[in-house]
Amino acid sequence: MEGCFNIGKIVNTHGVKGEIKIYPYTDDLDKFEFFDYLYIEGFGKVKYLIDSSRVHKNMVLLKFKGYDDINKVTDLLNKNVYIERKDSLDDGEGHYIVDLIGCEIFDDSGEFIGHLKDVLQNSAQDLYEIKKVSDGKLFYVPVVDEFVKHIDIEQKKIVLHLIEGMME
Repeated sequence: MEGCFNIGKIVNTHGVKGEIKIYPYTDDLDKFEFFDYLYIEGFGKVKYLIDSSRVHKNMVLLKFKGYDDINKVTDLLNKNVYIERKDSLDDGEGHYIVDLIGCEIFDDSGEFIGHLKDVLQNSAQDLYEIKKVSDGKLFYVPVVDEFVKHIDIEQKKIVLHLIEGMME
């Protein structure tokens, strides 16, 4: 969907009154309670109006207006949910993965290393997947303050502190 980006995936129902469980693709789960609507994969640019949203065990429990029964939400399972970029509540803190992909990667001495290919999300911390310009091989860097020194989205540039053996 043009102008939109993926904010999570509907992974299950919750209870029998139409609530769904969303696995969020953001570390700020509270953002969902400020959204008025979501788009759902496979249903075109139809706004699904949000009735309520809450966080429970690192998941988002959400209910759409007019969806008051479990039978009305089962068709939504395993679908990605999207938000329009203009409605994404960018608070200036943190970065969206879509903005990071393609950034040039430099080490803290200024040497160009390669490009950010992907951001892999897991329970411990995210990992930057970086494709080296020298040989095209991939390597991974944990997204922690010790290694990520500066991110400039406007310049599409990320500065990392790399330790010995990290690029192998």
